[in-house]
Amino acid sequence: MTSTLIKNAMIALFDRERTFIERGWIFIQNDRIRQIGYDNQNQPEADFVYDLEHHLVMPGFVNIHAHLQQYFRGLYELIGDFYQVNLPLEGYRLDEDMETLGLASAAEFVYGGCTTSLVIYTYPEGFAKAVKKTGNRVYLASDIEEVDLKEMQKGKYSFLPEKGKVAFNRAVHLYEDWEGAAEGRIRTLMCPKATDLVLPETYQKVKEFAKERNLRITTHLAQSVREYQQVMKLYDLSPTEYLANLGILDNQLIAAHCVYTSAQDEMMILDSGASIAQSTFISAPFMRWKDMGIPVGLGTDDMFHDILQMLRSTRQAQQHRSSAVIGIDQMLASDRFTSRLSPYELLEMATIGSAKAIGMDSDIGSLETKKKADLIAVDFNNPLLSPTSDPITSLLLYGNSGNIDYVMVDGKMIKDPSGMINFDLPIALEQAQNRVNLIVDKFFFDFPEQKKRWQKKLSYKEGEA
Repeated sequence: MTSTLIKNAMIALFDRERTFIERGWIFIQNDRIRQIGYDNQNQPEADFVYDLEHHLVMPGFVNIHAHLQQYFRGLYELIGDFYQVNLPLEGYRLDEDMETLGLASAAEFVYGGCTTSLVIYTYPEGFAKAVKKTGNRVYLASDIEEVDLKEMQKGKYSFLPEKGKVAFNRAVHLYEDWEGAAEGRIRTLMCPKATDLVLPETYQKVKEFAKERNLRITTHLAQSVREYQQVMKLYDLSPTEYLANLGILDNQLIAAHCVYTSAQDEMMILDSGASIAQSTFISAPFMRWKDMGIPVGLGTDDMFHDILQMLRSTRQAQQHRSSAVIGIDQMLASDRFTSRLSPYELLEMATIGSAKAIGMDSDIGSLETKKKADLIAVDFNNPLLSPTSDPITSLLLYGNSGNIDYVMVDGKMIKDPSGMINFDLPIALEQAQNRVNLIVDKFFFDFPEQKKRWQKKLSYKEGEA
């Protein structure tokens, strides 16, 4: 039995009582927290000791909706065309690429403080192999969609049922090969991609498979005007009503985005027990969802996977939304700037809130005895965060992923101030860059008009050797 002691640290437990220990210790045996104490209490002896003076120790972030599109940084952001670039480009990443690219992605999650991530990808097996190496925790889904992407580029919907069958079988194989792998750190779920990209019979087949195996389902719900209009056109139902009619909307569903939902849709989500994965959308009323009692967690979606930056963006977006809806004077009069979006509540959403949304709060999301030892340690011995009267507020408003010195999952340290512990990150990044260059070159060869669009958007001119 391996034991670890973390001592001399500030500790934010994110438990029900919102306990904060100014100077304390955590004793870990194998993968579980066994004791938490104050500095003046006797500390157990341990095999490994980390003296984390000037560090804030807290639960690792739980990211409940993420894609792996960050490989194409500098491309997606400039062109910004989901249907003509993002979706088609996904098809250029092959299964054999994903272990190479996956190491870079898994490291990005860890550097951002995410100890658990829910990741959706078409070819997830390579990423699973990467996670096995890196040591983080993941809920992994092989997305299922059955539209003709070439037709979609022209603005037309055309379903390909055979494509759906292949995608469904890939998801089944993911479950069979990886559920519970890597000492339980890899879990699987089902992901029919979106209400406009999947046929009703496929949703029902997914539901039957998931129910028999007690698996969760995640899907994109009411994320765009285009999706909403297409579902209304096909079924004369809102996307939320459509899922309810299919029996998908229940307490096993994690619905991503839910931007285009009516009051009636929101009540249906509440009554069903489903959770919502919130990303940074100004129009998403996630504070109202929380007030209603809908479980809400946070996901970085297809942005870079830096939870702290996302939380700041979410806070700012909600302030803009509140200002537009109720007016700046009323916001100030009701103290809405501070009371409605407190730094602690936002960090709570990214830890225990997200853990509840995916049904894992009995194991992760807070630092408590008998729970998994999944935690991060933030260095406060730097001018970005100190001096401070409130470490939690300072972390949310001024912290960044570079301040996260240590990341532990299952009681094992997987990142320290020198970098990733289980593999050579610089080599992995170089290999990933080489692979991305090949993929993008092939995409631009097939779609030269997209290369022209990209070059036109560049703010500089590429030189020639």
